[in-house]
Amino acid sequence: MKLLLVSPPFGEKGQRSKGLPIAPPVLEYLAGLTCKVRSDVEVKLVDANKEEFNPEQVEADLIGFTVLTPQAPWAYRMSDRLRSLGKKVIMGGIHVTALPEEAMPHADSIVLGEAEQIWEELLKNAEHNNLKPFYNGTLSELANLPKPVTNLWDTKYVYGYFQTSRGCPFSCTFCSVHKFFGGKTRMRPIKDVVEEVASSKRRLFWGIDDNIWGVNIKRSIELYREMGENIKGKWWFGSGDLNSIQHPNSEELLRYARRAGLTAVLVGWESNNIRSLEEYKAVTKQGRNRRDAIKKIRDNGIDVMLFIMVGGRQDVREDFDGILKLCNELNVAAHPVMTTPFPGTELYEMYKEYLIKGLNWDSFDGNHAVFEHPSMSPEERETAIINLRAGLFPITSIIKRILKISYRGFPMSHITSWMIQYPQGRAFKEYAKKANLKEAR
Repeated sequence: MKLLLVSPPFGEKGQRSKGLPIAPPVLEYLAGLTCKVRSDVEVKLVDANKEEFNPEQVEADLIGFTVLTPQAPWAYRMSDRLRSLGKKVIMGGIHVTALPEEAMPHADSIVLGEAEQIWEELLKNAEHNNLKPFYNGTLSELANLPKPVTNLWDTKYVYGYFQTSRGCPFSCTFCSVHKFFGGKTRMRPIKDVVEEVASSKRRLFWGIDDNIWGVNIKRSIELYREMGENIKGKWWFGSGDLNSIQHPNSEELLRYARRAGLTAVLVGWESNNIRSLEEYKAVTKQGRNRRDAIKKIRDNGIDVMLFIMVGGRQDVREDFDGILKLCNELNVAAHPVMTTPFPGTELYEMYKEYLIKGLNWDSFDGNHAVFEHPSMSPEERETAIINLRAGLFPITSIIKRILKISYRGFPMSHITSWMIQYPQGRAFKEYAKKANLKEAR
């Protein structure tokens, strides 16, 4: 049996974009899982951000799509075309799990939740042409997970990835992680993580845990100590909270994280507006001294980028300008996104009555205003975030921030900081050009 796994494009209206320089994690992992449970199945991977995808040229017996919300319209269209050609299609991912009734008419079968416990049965059923309409994946233990298969691409990636845990103890209203992966964090055995990263041919990685250190400080220190002792010449970045950096053992945590190859971290600042932080239930993630926490991270030679949402219903126009001022004061970059209530989240239910009528899911991409605001129009918010991004990433500002990183991280923290900031600024600039062209028309 031939299996084709497809990562849909992130481009607006399903248009191809340059995509991320990171290999799509779900696809490489599903390829590894397939090899583990059915080594006789032939697997091919396609990243539709970087490669042409033509349903009429697909020769696989089974096609699988993993779907995030802004990817859903494209995935549905491609699936409908494939099925009209007599192909079998399965779908999974966070969006499908959140809205199974919506996804069901577009696929022969849909996977809800995680795949480990149902994948072998699904492949067997597909081979015998008796797929079930639904496969309900359970929250699996993380010991002896298959290694991702990294050599099936027709394109190249700068970054690989690794995962050390699933689930999140925080219950932020804007996030679906705790609902999809569970509110209790499950840990991979440290030896498994170390062996996987050490054996990989890649040198740069993305740690895809929702929080790289906010669950168990002692365990994180042990993990980073083992990584530092057994993995050489490899570096990575990840996402983390700020409250953990205010823990009594945070200096030890950061020291070992740097030795383990951590060069940069995207921290959840979430919002400048306290009313928004309260609405997002994100106050406890910040701790009491989040500015000092950022300084501590950078003093340890690890660069910081702030993840910030703007344009929420509690936000005001001044919050956009305040972010640029904040970043200049702290000498850090930010990744600002439009507040987006994704299906399956508490925020979606809170904002449901305010959603703008007639929008497709591909507008839920962090660039567009998708709900009505008490005082700002959608156009005003979209223009404000474009201007904010433009102010954050001039080359002179990037260089200034890089020079402020502690010498402890030299040279890789400085190099990878450029590798993260410059492409991001370029991508924001290209998006702004497209948005302006649309307005001109």
